[in-house]
Amino acid sequence: MSNFFAKLVPFILFGIAIVAFAFGLILLMYLLVFGAIVGLTLYVIAWIKDKFFPSKQMTAYKRKEKQGRTIDHDKPNQS
Repeated sequence: MSNFFAKLVPFILFGIAIVAFAFGLILLMYLLVFGAIVGLTLYVIAWIKDKFFPSKQMTAYKRKEKQGRTIDHDKPNQS
C-alpha cells in the first residue's frame, strides 16, 4: 500500500502545479482587463476634457534665436 502512495504523489503534485498555473493565468487576465478598463476610462476622461476645455496655448512653440557666434569646425576635439 505504501508503494502505491509513493507512485501517486508525483501525479498529485503535478495536478496541484497545473491548477496553480491555471489560477495564475486567470488572475493575470483579470489584472490585465482591470488595467485596460482603468486606462480606457482615464483616456476617455482626458479626451472629453480636451474636447470641451481646450488648452489656452494653441499656437506652435517658437524657438528664440540665440544671440552670439557659432564656431564650426571639422576637426575632432584634440586634448
